[in-house]
Amino acid sequence: MISEELTEVSLPELYGRGQRRGRGYRDGVADNEVMDFDGDAERGSRSPRGVYDEGREPDPLYSLANERTYLSWLRLAVTLLAGAVAIDRLFLQHPWFGSEILALGLVAIAFGTCGLGVRRWWATERALRRRQPLPGFSAPLLSIVAILLAGAGVVVLVLTPRG
Repeated sequence: MISEELTEVSLPELYGRGQRRGRGYRDGVADNEVMDFDGDAERGSRSPRGVYDEGREPDPLYSLANERTYLSWLRLAVTLLAGAVAIDRLFLQHPWFGSEILALGLVAIAFGTCGLGVRRWWATERALRRRQPLPGFSAPLLSIVAILLAGAGVVVLVLTPRG
């Protein structure tokens, strides 16, 4: 029988990772150091140089995960801009001061989101390349404030009688 031949194997052993010696390490080597590049790409060949000239090349998995996070920040900014355009178009016939303020507020939040996404990508990529801990993250607090302000604007917009 096949089931008799199977033995219990842990996932790290199954995938060849061996025993870990602490969180984020494989055989004493940080997880983001598993790929050994021989330096084919010359320094300064990629931009922004303030990021790519730092430290050593990290594992592409971590770098690509950082890029996906950055793209989600950009996706959020585009969504906020779409909301601003929708509010502006909704009140096109009878513009109201509140609708214009809300639309401009959403545009400002979208610009801030883009800036925050770039800053976060930059800091995380540099930390990965320097083999340092990832930077702290205070954006959720800012996001909560921005969403509460935008939500309050929508409530005022909906509850205000139009004349």
